Amino acid sequence: IFLFVFPTALVPSDRPVPNVVGLMDSDAQRTLRDAGFVVRIGEQRTDQSVPPGTVVRQTPPATTQKPKGAEVVLDVAAP
Repeated sequence: IFLFVFPTALVPSDRPVPNVVGLMDSDAQRTLRDAGFVVRIGEQRTDQSVPPGTVVRQTPPATTQKPKGAEVVLDVAAP
């Protein structure tokens, strides 16, 4: 009988970043926090095609694998 013990550093803890582009800022922040990420608001961008407060860009992009606690920056449409 063999018993293998792996340190936690070898066990992947990365998770995909949810896609929050198109969501309102408050909903996007909640979604990311619930998934274990830290949220930072980046730039306010002029975008007439979406309502003010809508997330127009996220960094890192959706589906990128990041560890719990990683920062996700949201750029939102300016009022």
